[in-house]
Amino acid sequence: MLCIERENYNIRLTDPEVYVDNRARGRSGHMTHAMTEFSGGKFIDFNSNCSSVRAGGHSAYGWIDYRISEDNGRTYSEAQTLPFSKEAYLDGVFTVSVEKAVTCRDGSILAFCLRNTMLEPVCCEPWLTPMAVRSIDGGKTWGAPFEVSQYAGRIYDALTAGDKIFFLEFKNERFIGTKPKHKYSIFASVDDGKSFYELSELPIDGMGRGYGSILYDNSGILHAYAYNINHERYMDHAVSADLGRTWNNVEPCYLDRGIRNPQTALIDDVFILHGRGEQAKGFVFYSSADGYTWREAFLAGEKHGGCYYSNNLLLNENGKTFLLIQYSEIWESSKVNIMHRKLDIEKSRCS
Repeated sequence: MLCIERENYNIRLTDPEVYVDNRARGRSGHMTHAMTEFSGGKFIDFNSNCSSVRAGGHSAYGWIDYRISEDNGRTYSEAQTLPFSKEAYLDGVFTVSVEKAVTCRDGSILAFCLRNTMLEPVCCEPWLTPMAVRSIDGGKTWGAPFEVSQYAGRIYDALTAGDKIFFLEFKNERFIGTKPKHKYSIFASVDDGKSFYELSELPIDGMGRGYGSILYDNSGILHAYAYNINHERYMDHAVSADLGRTWNNVEPCYLDRGIRNPQTALIDDVFILHGRGEQAKGFVFYSSADGYTWREAFLAGEKHGGCYYSNNLLLNENGKTFLLIQYSEIWESSKVNIMHRKLDIEKSRCS
């Protein structure tokens, strides 16, 4: 257990635990880290089951597994396979990644599915138009896939706010923006994810950008963040006071160890940011009181090896909230295991 003292709070982080031991089975697990709670203490956890041979293990060449926990992550079901992903893999036209999922008002699970063509060895891009699949029975069965955006691209984040569902897509079939038309957009649904429409384009310049995150805070502000490949210590930041209809750019967030693959969360009024550090060095965490100004990084993670993608899920047990943080960690070349850690906030001093 690591405890980091801040001015008005302390951050406690458990030691890393291997969640999916890809090393033991000779596989890899890139990109897919979606999690969503669909009932009290019950959540679904998606992971990719990918080749460890293709591109040294850094590809989406495989299918998607998922597990169910009914006790806030203490135990999990046996792995099950997402049918759409296995069918796509066997058909050989594209593979599927599930980086984000949400729970709708009726309790159904909506998993957002990236479609990665199989045209290049790395097999993560170019992307086709994103789709989604729904389960109304807690992951036992899944409905037919349907398109959620007419634009080829990658959905980087999704959340619910009130009666709406939002997702952030970078409208670009490639990773880094190279043309003025490569834009970040917010898509919304008002019918529990049955259909989506483009709500707005972010004012963040898409040139040289990739990755992104959105976060709805306790004061009703929707935040959007983006990775800048040319300035990894300056994360783009835009805010909306009307649930994504209009946006304003604010000062980029300075991060003393940089950020790639930014993922954000809000726990007990503390903003958390995590992802790969500058020049892909280690797995870094930041905290903030307002989502604008971030404290120096902690747990840079060099001793734990290189990392790639991550995600988090806010859970509550016996009145205490914690973040379940999931991330990929290199075990050889670009092959990764899937790791879990838990983060919570303490008001008392570290001991």
